[in-house]
Amino acid sequence: MSAKVSVIIPVYNVEKYLRKTLDSVVNQTFKDIEIIIVDNKSTDNTLKIVNEYAKSDDRFVVYKNTKNLKQGLARNFAVQMARGQYIFFIDGDDYMEPFAIEKLYKKITETDADITICTWNQFDDLTGKIDKNHVYAKLKQIPTEFDDKTFNWRDIKYTVFWQTSVPWDKMYKRDFLINKNVKFPGEIYFEDNVFVYDALFKADKISILREDLIFYRCNRKNAVTNSRNKTFFDYLKIFNLIGDNLKKIGLFDEMKYFYWDYKVITLYWWFMKIHLPYKKRFFDMMKYDFKNILEIKDEDKEFVRNRTLFLIDRFTKLPFFVYYPLFFFWDKIFRIERGVKNYTIVFLSSYEKWCDYKK
Repeated sequence: MSAKVSVIIPVYNVEKYLRKTLDSVVNQTFKDIEIIIVDNKSTDNTLKIVNEYAKSDDRFVVYKNTKNLKQGLARNFAVQMARGQYIFFIDGDDYMEPFAIEKLYKKITETDADITICTWNQFDDLTGKIDKNHVYAKLKQIPTEFDDKTFNWRDIKYTVFWQTSVPWDKMYKRDFLINKNVKFPGEIYFEDNVFVYDALFKADKISILREDLIFYRCNRKNAVTNSRNKTFFDYLKIFNLIGDNLKKIGLFDEMKYFYWDYKVITLYWWFMKIHLPYKKRFFDMMKYDFKNILEIKDEDKEFVRNRTLFLIDRFTKLPFFVYYPLFFFWDKIFRIERGVKNYTIVFLSSYEKWCDYKK
């Protein structure tokens, strides 16, 4: 049985949230879908719940991994097995509006795009509140002139690395993912970033839909992004994989300044968040990486943001036991990742200003 859209859901120990997710998928107004579940060897009742739904709905296709391959490889496998013309990912703890697939399908087919991106809301698992004004979720870095036409990465070159890097606010042509070899890296955390940027750089046509269709659950107790432990070390690998992909498609030299800015500033952001027992190791990894990969020539420095040069200087010249007691809290108070000009700390009051990538 073929379908127009394959909805792919990798799951692992999400019994608390899974029914809400599956209900939001099953009850879509767009019915011509297959629902592919890949269970990463859950140890709770996740698989039992999945099988319960699958018994009453023949659109379900369930695969069980013999070990936890993390979300990346589970998604890659599902894309290969999918029979739909289009792919949509959703995580097992998120949910969506009942008309989400219908609207995304309409947009991507009307525009003949490789990717269509929608906006979304953030749902706080602790408070139950829905944030409808989360800047990262609202595509504010994409000019409204592109609302009614397609574009590609060159049209948003200055802000491409500050776009939403999650895979689940997008619908993709399956043939595009297969033919362009767009895949998630395997057995690594935070794999979304690699997949999404590879897709954005390889897409000939992208369209957007400024409608909040997805509800992303944040502050979930067992979520990887809330762990703030050694899993954060994978961020170094992730950013280097993004750079490797740029080299493979011949865009590294053209995009290296934007890539370096994005990499350095974002790594600093996660360094701020990681728990203290892991901070020194993360600091040392950044120091090594900045020294050996970001060898910025003097003549290139005019193309790199001052705040990026400032952070590289901080991490390469200071040992952790000097930086942490003397500068960490000062930098945290004034949020130096938000703007440094002429090596002077400048406080910028909003996330939007931080994301404003144009010099």
